[in-house]
Amino acid sequence: MPYSQNVCNLAKPKLTHTMGNNSQLDLKQLLYKGLRYWYLLVVFLGLSLTGAYLYLKYALPVYKSEGLILIKEDENAGQPGAEIIFTELGLGKKNKILENETLVLTSTPIMLEVVKKLNLNYQYTSIDGFKKKVLYKDSPIYVVSWNPETPDTEIYGIVTDNGRGGYTFELEEYDQVYEGEFGKELKLPVGSLTLAHKPGVYADTKIGVLILSEYGTAKGYAESIKVEIMGEQSSTLKVSLKDHSAERARDVIAALLDAYNTNSVLLRNKAYESTIEMVNQRIQMIAETLSDAERNLEAYRRANEAIQLGAEGTQLMAEMSSYNKEITSGEVQLQILGAIEDFLVKNRNNFEFVPTNLSLNNLTLTAQLQRFNQLLDERNKMEMSLGPANPQLLLTQKEIQNLRETIIENIRAIRRDLEIATNSSKGARSALESRMYSLPRRERELLEIERQKDVKEKLYLYLLQKREEAAISMAVTSPKGLIVEPPALSYAKLSPKPNQIWLIAFFLGLALPIGLIMFFESLNDKVQIEDDIRRLTSVPICGVLGLSTSKEKLVVRENSRTAIAEMFRLLRANLSFVAPGGAVKTILMTSSTSGEGKSFITLNLGMTLALSGKKVLIVELDLRRPKQEMYMSIEPGEEGVVNYIIDHSMKSAQVIRNTGLHLNLDFIGSGPVPPNPGELILSSRLRDLIAEMRERYDIIILDAPPVGLVADALQLRDLADATLYVVRSGYTHKGQLQIIEDIGKNNKLNRPFIVLNGVPFNKPGYGGSTYYGYGYGYGSNGKSKNYYEPERRTKQQYTSKVKSKSSNFS
Repeated sequence: MPYSQNVCNLAKPKLTHTMGNNSQLDLKQLLYKGLRYWYLLVVFLGLSLTGAYLYLKYALPVYKSEGLILIKEDENAGQPGAEIIFTELGLGKKNKILENETLVLTSTPIMLEVVKKLNLNYQYTSIDGFKKKVLYKDSPIYVVSWNPETPDTEIYGIVTDNGRGGYTFELEEYDQVYEGEFGKELKLPVGSLTLAHKPGVYADTKIGVLILSEYGTAKGYAESIKVEIMGEQSSTLKVSLKDHSAERARDVIAALLDAYNTNSVLLRNKAYESTIEMVNQRIQMIAETLSDAERNLEAYRRANEAIQLGAEGTQLMAEMSSYNKEITSGEVQLQILGAIEDFLVKNRNNFEFVPTNLSLNNLTLTAQLQRFNQLLDERNKMEMSLGPANPQLLLTQKEIQNLRETIIENIRAIRRDLEIATNSSKGARSALESRMYSLPRRERELLEIERQKDVKEKLYLYLLQKREEAAISMAVTSPKGLIVEPPALSYAKLSPKPNQIWLIAFFLGLALPIGLIMFFESLNDKVQIEDDIRRLTSVPICGVLGLSTSKEKLVVRENSRTAIAEMFRLLRANLSFVAPGGAVKTILMTSSTSGEGKSFITLNLGMTLALSGKKVLIVELDLRRPKQEMYMSIEPGEEGVVNYIIDHSMKSAQVIRNTGLHLNLDFIGSGPVPPNPGELILSSRLRDLIAEMRERYDIIILDAPPVGLVADALQLRDLADATLYVVRSGYTHKGQLQIIEDIGKNNKLNRPFIVLNGVPFNKPGYGGSTYYGYGYGYGSNGKSKNYYEPERRTKQQYTSKVKSKSSNFS
């Protein structure tokens, strides 16, 4: 329809045709809608700002403390000797899994030590009305002892110091008040409590005392601890904690790092303790045999008066000494292997560290023992952090058992090889001993006794050396973590942040009412503004009329300068573009339902056209509920359209009469209410009447029934050149626009256009006076009035368009 765009442009002359400007219009409409509910904005904004003020005044501040700890990667201090060698050779595997250390730092067992050290399960707050303050070490009242009925019992009470050495304890859970004395035990339903206060300090406010279980407190703090790895290539961990007390946050981090290092030293010293224990057992056994050998040598010399050996005996003794060293070394290795095998077999079902600093000559076995202790270390950490039933822990224990069996088999194989080598040396030594038979018997016997004594002595000295090495290693064992940055005391508040709270409050104070407004608007199914019509139908809008506050039905009079009168003049101007190049003689007025202002617009539009010099005829075709005579304040005529249709002898002049409102405005009433209005509408006499009137009048306005109620208006299609469909703001349902949409799509009425009626321009949310160009008022005397007046948009503004369109109206 080529005329649609033109009419729409006239109906809203200030609208631009770009999508960007339409978006601005939507934002403006949203702002106007918000102004309609200004009281919601004021209430919610006031409540949110008040809530922000109260929150900032009474909320407990949150502080943060953090420290840096470096997990050492090259820890040779206190490491077993063989492990040092293999680490330097690049054969050892480093256990530097920072994720595991993170789990250890956030584990409940290690935090439990911190809780016990700092008494974190006792927490105090001063209560001054609604305002609370966390007390840490500066609490005037503290718990001396707490003996609950069950370990997990937790209570909260309010203590009031009476200043005379006594206090009242209000137990909130039981809503009871108990009286007690400081330093004496107070019996409670869930346990016994002993409180004390610092000497010379009086609690001038109520003190809230929260007593938690140690394990529950440790678990809570462990979950609050945050551990971060500083970088992919870094071995440094940042440990942080948020707390309502800055001093407590600092002390918890410091105590946690200290407990972590202490536990790491104790865990690593277990291997050395196992080594020293086993070596002490072997030393005790060797010391007894060595004493027996020394006593035998002394007794033999005293009894046989032994002399110096000869040259041959010296040579044989040197050779035998070489074999004795090999045999001794083999026997030492066999005894060490036997001790380790016995240790592993006896502790088959336990997880004890295996000594690894016994200078074994087999590198493979040493590596296996190192790996065994490494797995034990990992298993202990997992048990502390993950619990005894964790699947990963069970897999590690299985790996330890498998490795234990492998080590035992390897030891037995090595022992077999050593026994073969030792037996071979013993055979060579036996050959030398046969040569010794030629020597005097006493010399040979002396040499044998000295050989046995030397073997025992070397083994004894070797074990003493290893015990000292293990003891030194245990003494110099360094912690696994190096505290790079100790936790510092910071009173910088992490929250609440005033600027952020005020901004959030302001945002919520606007967002919540806007959301409610949008919700209310979504529930409103009535047409409000033009945009509602454009979204639901493609039928163009011909004009917009404001809500008339006058009780009179006729609001357009000669020389009238009211806003509503100017809107009708704008509607008259827009009718010039309904049929460009053609004449519009007959206009059909209809609507969706009764009460939308159809008859009101018919009367005032007719008056507006009559004032422009056009000869106008209004025909009342709402045969069921005629209203025009009442609106015109004229006496109902006895003859009208019904009489003319029924009485074929009646002339048209008999039913036409002037309205008395203007010489150019005539009227044909409906006459009596007929029993069959639908059939009369289809009468050819009606068509003849309208055809005759087209010759005599410039404009004929047919006031038809609502098309949403009856089909009479659709049956008048052939009589009308154009159709004005009235929609009332705040009255017409949006669903009823489907009626005019159907009419437009299926061409059920000629040239349908919409007139939006009853828009309350004096209220926010309906565009305002500036939106439609109504910016000033004027009266006949040139003085401004208190109501909105439209800008004079006379035909001079549209002269160029009128000429190009060859309008019927000049």
